[in-house]
Amino acid sequence: MKGAAAIAPTSAAKRTMAIFDLTKIYKFKSVSFSEEGGDAMDDLVFWFYVLLTAIIPGLLATWLGVGGCFLRIPMIIYLFNKSIKTAYCINQAVIALATLPGVFEHWRKAHVYVKGLITAAVASTIGVALGAYVVAKYIPTTTLKGIFGVACIGIGIYIAYNTLKTRKALVKRVTVKEVEVLEHGSKLFGFMFLAGFATGLCGFGGGIYYVPLFIASAYPTHIAVGTSSAQMIASASMGSAVLTLSGYMDLFLFLAIGIPTLVASWVGARLAVKSPPWLLRLIYAVAIIGAGAYVAVDALSKAL
Repeated sequence: MKGAAAIAPTSAAKRTMAIFDLTKIYKFKSVSFSEEGGDAMDDLVFWFYVLLTAIIPGLLATWLGVGGCFLRIPMIIYLFNKSIKTAYCINQAVIALATLPGVFEHWRKAHVYVKGLITAAVASTIGVALGAYVVAKYIPTTTLKGIFGVACIGIGIYIAYNTLKTRKALVKRVTVKEVEVLEHGSKLFGFMFLAGFATGLCGFGGGIYYVPLFIASAYPTHIAVGTSSAQMIASASMGSAVLTLSGYMDLFLFLAIGIPTLVASWVGARLAVKSPPWLLRLIYAVAIIGAGAYVAVDALSKAL
C-alpha cells in the first residue's frame, strides 16, 4: 500500500464541517457593498445602517420596555437585503446576546424566580425549536412575511392600548425575597410551550408573550419582567441555533449589529431608571404597526 486510504466523512460529519465553513453558511458578499463594485461611500452607508439597526431597536427596547425585534427584523430585511429567515436568525441571536446585561441587573435586584425560570425556559425552548424548525423547513418566505406583519400590527395595537391604560398607574416593586411560592408547574409549562412555538414562528425574542403569561400566573410585574428576560436567553438562542443549522445565519452581520446593540441596551437600561416616557412608547407602538403593515403589504403584493 502506498498510503492509508482516505476515510470518507459521514453525513453527520459533513453537516458539522459545513457549519464551520463560513464561506458556505455566511453570505459575506452581501455584507460589503464595495465587493460588488462600490466605493468607500458604500461601506460608510453599510456601517451607518448597522448603527441604525443596533441603536434604535436596542436603545428603545430597554428604555421603553417594548420589543426591539419588531423594528430590527424589518431593518435587517430592507436595509441589508436579507431574507426574513436570515433576519429571524440574526435577530434572535442579537436578543440572546443583548439581554445578558439586563438579566444580570434583574438577578442582582432579586427579580428572577428560579423555579419558574427553569419551567418556563425548558417549555419555551422546546416550543421555539419546533416553531423555528417549521419556519426553516415548511413556511415560504412570502407567507412568513405576512405572518410577521400581521403579528406586528396586533402587538403594536396591544402596546398602544396597554400604554394608554396604565400610563398613570404606579407599579409596586416586589422581589423574590418577598414571595413564597409562584406558579412553576404544568400550567406554566403548557402556556410557555405555546408561547415559545409562537415566538419561533414570528422570530421574536418572546417577551411580548412571556411577560403577560407570567403576570396572568400571578407573578408580580418586576419578577415577571426579570424572569422573562432570563428565559429569553435560552429560547432566543435555541431559535437562532435551529435556523443557523438550516443555513440562515450571517455571522458577520450578527456580530456587527450585536456588539453595538449591547451598548445601546445598556444605555437604554440606564435611561429606564426613570419612569418610562409613555408618549415615546406610544410613538414606538405606532412605528411597530407601520413596520408590520409595510411588511404585510409587501408580502401581499408579491403573492398576488
